[in-house]
Amino acid sequence: MTAPRLSLVVGLLTLGCLLVLVLVFVPRRPSPTGPQAVGQMEVVLREPGGRSLPVTVWYPAGLREPAPVILYSPGWGGTRTQSTIQIENLASHGFVVVGCDDIASDPATDPDRGAALDFGSEAALKATIERGGKHVLAQANRLIDVLRALESSQASALARRLDLTRVGAMGFSVGGAAAIQAGLMDHRILAVLNIDGALLGPPADQIGPQAYFLLSSREAFPPEAELTSTDPAVRSYARLSAVDIPRHKRRMEQPRNYWVLIEPARHGDLADDLFELRRSSLLRTNSRRSAMIEAIERLQVAFFRSTLMGDDAALSYLVGRNGQTVRWVSPTGPIPPSR
Repeated sequence: MTAPRLSLVVGLLTLGCLLVLVLVFVPRRPSPTGPQAVGQMEVVLREPGGRSLPVTVWYPAGLREPAPVILYSPGWGGTRTQSTIQIENLASHGFVVVGCDDIASDPATDPDRGAALDFGSEAALKATIERGGKHVLAQANRLIDVLRALESSQASALARRLDLTRVGAMGFSVGGAAAIQAGLMDHRILAVLNIDGALLGPPADQIGPQAYFLLSSREAFPPEAELTSTDPAVRSYARLSAVDIPRHKRRMEQPRNYWVLIEPARHGDLADDLFELRRSSLLRTNSRRSAMIEAIERLQVAFFRSTLMGDDAALSYLVGRNGQTVRWVSPTGPIPPSR
């Protein structure tokens, strides 16, 4: 083989290998799985004091009748687009999702003045739990302000698109606790989906009447090595998760309460971080990412279809069905062992 031909073959092989690597490992964001096209609009609502409250609304573009509403709250300091993949998927299945930013997303109005979660010592953990409880209350009030503003027809562009007799709340991380708290404060919220959120503030002890679904990452079940780590940050974070396990178990004693572990997932994987290329997940394949997001979205749609649309078929089929990605903790299974 001549040198030019050899160079061409080597070049083609190299290109082919690179293409395979890209297809296998470089994240590709999935499309919504529902039958409806998804529309999106930005709306500025008003809080009771008159301050502006910007929200993003995702909606099924082809729907002719008012649709159930899901309020979305992100994690600490996060924005309303933190879980766009999941939100767009819910909208494609017939839900209107209204997302607001976390109260700490704007340092100028953050009541904690930029102070975030600190696990560096026992004292820092105690202060974090106290600050987190106040944060949950404030963010829950923001969710309720959004609901009240929608009820008062502040968003004329949404006229006749919202069925405010069928309202759910969904939150990621601390936003999950805020969604629970909003349900405790306003019983118009019929269903709450907590995405890996610690039980800070009143949700640590109070259980509302709403249907409830908890999606946990593997960080919710810390191993003994982390609970006894000499690194105070690792130890405190693990203890914050461990203390919630019996609280979650108490919640599961209520009817229409469900708990699923997404076994391969770390905390950030339960938001759009799953499709970000990061050093910690360079070797994660797209098939692994797809398996996680498909499981997450299937469970979310089934839960909200059951609680807000009265269609129990999908949820009834999924309950208790374990797989490589999904492990049911409740209502059918024991607490998973520490990893």
